Amino acid sequence: MAYLARVSAVLLVAIVSSVMAAQTTFETGKSAAAEKLNYFVGTWRLEVHMKIGPLGSRIFFGTEHNEWMPGGFLLVSRQDGDTAPASGGLAVMAYSPQEKTYTYRVVKDTGDTEDLRGTLEDHTWTWTSLPGPGKQGQRSRFIVQEISPTSYSLKFETAEEGHDWSTVMVGNAAKIVTHARQDVAFLR
Repeated sequence: MAYLARVSAVLLVAIVSSVMAAQTTFETGKSAAAEKLNYFVGTWRLEVHMKIGPLGSRIFFGTEHNEWMPGGFLLVSRQDGDTAPASGGLAVMAYSPQEKTYTYRVVKDTGDTEDLRGTLEDHTWTWTSLPGPGKQGQRSRFIVQEISPTSYSLKFETAEEGHDWSTVMVGNAAKIVTHARQDVAFLR
């Protein structure tokens, strides 16, 4: 009898835990896939090396600040940099449960926009552009490889329809980790 009571108690705890977890997901509405975007939350310092084009072999530095909008469904990214190509912009990342894909909408300070769809596989995010006005045949791909919780590598590639990908830029990002300030009075 005591054995049955213990099994029943364990079973009850398991059921209540799973219901609470399901309720939390239901209440927030955020799926496990959307939660994976938490990787990008925070401020990141970027170093980007241009490979081709008129700015080939130049290095650019920038900062990216990413935070959830109220409600927790849209991750907003604000970028700024020290030079024109990295000078700024805004991006919004989300997860589309209907399409079962990540979305990435970029608006550059030049007014140019780009829509990308993404996947996550083994710590590698692959974002591919959608055809847009005036970009017939032009494709782009942005790849982010998570190295650690505080660093990632990136690569941006383009290709004309029917041609191989060409690397436009590569780079690294490091998360700016802020530490809580320790009160000096406690050090004595």
